[in-house]
Amino acid sequence: MNKKKAKLEPGDLICIFWNDASIGSSFTAAGIPVPVKSVGIYVGYAGEPKHAILCQNDFVYNPELHDVDYTAIPFPWFKEIRILHKAFVTREEATLILQNILTGMGTRRRCRRIFQMRANNHDKLD
Repeated sequence: MNKKKAKLEPGDLICIFWNDASIGSSFTAAGIPVPVKSVGIYVGYAGEPKHAILCQNDFVYNPELHDVDYTAIPFPWFKEIRILHKAFVTREEATLILQNILTGMGTRRRCRRIFQMRANNHDKLD
C-alpha cells in the first residue's frame, strides 16, 4: 500500500519504508540516504512537518503511566506504508500512549529508567 492510499488510524500496526537523511559514517558516504523499514504501532502524529509516531515498546507502570520507546518519522520522507494489522490496539490506548510520549517531549533529555540493569548472558569459562 503506498503512502497516498494508506488510511492510517491510531492503533494500526504498520511498516513505514523511508530514507534516513544520513550525514555519513564509516558505513555510508556523506549525505547518501539510507533505506529504512520501521515497524510499530501508529499512535498519531506530532511536529512540523508532521512526524508519524510509532510505538515499539510500551512499558505500562499503571493504566495512565506508560514509558514508551518510539520512532518519529517525517511524513515527507515516507516512501511506502504497509498496514500489517488494523486496530492492533484500541484507538483509546493509542491516544493514551501518544499523550505519554508528548508529555515527555519537553526540553529535558529523556532519562534512562532508574531500575534498568545490564544483563549478563554469558558465564565466564575458567
